[in-house]
Amino acid sequence: MKRRVMRNWFIFLFVLGLIIGWVIPMNFWDVTREAARKPLQAGFYDIGKRMGQLDKQNEYFKFMVLGESDTGKVTLLRIDDKVPMHVHKSENHFVYIIKGRLKATIINVTNELGPGQMLVVPAGYEHSVEAGDAPVEALLFSTPVAEQQDTVWLDKKE
Repeated sequence: MKRRVMRNWFIFLFVLGLIIGWVIPMNFWDVTREAARKPLQAGFYDIGKRMGQLDKQNEYFKFMVLGESDTGKVTLLRIDDKVPMHVHKSENHFVYIIKGRLKATIINVTNELGPGQMLVVPAGYEHSVEAGDAPVEALLFSTPVAEQQDTVWLDKKE
């Protein structure tokens, strides 16, 4: 008797699952993608004040993410020294210089940039940057948003 009840419950739940799966025309992956979306938050930013509030740091620079969505992010950045040669597999970078002088190398071409100028680095291009005499303050626009493991370091920190 117990086996029969268990079998009937199993059949009932199986049929119920089929009906729900047929009635709800939603794919599991669509649901998880929707849950993972990062909607862009509206805001006003005083860049001068925010530069003194950089809350994150890695071994090469200090930074603060100002805005982020599924398609890109904007990061406030301060480079004090050198960021060695590296490549991003799928992330494009647009670096707008606010203050300071930046020596940038893309593949084998080196150029110096200053306030009001922008560096564009497409995904897959090897590049490095180095601050001049003073720290460099910049806005980094990245698209699409990439994970930390997307960056491949080609040179070690000196």
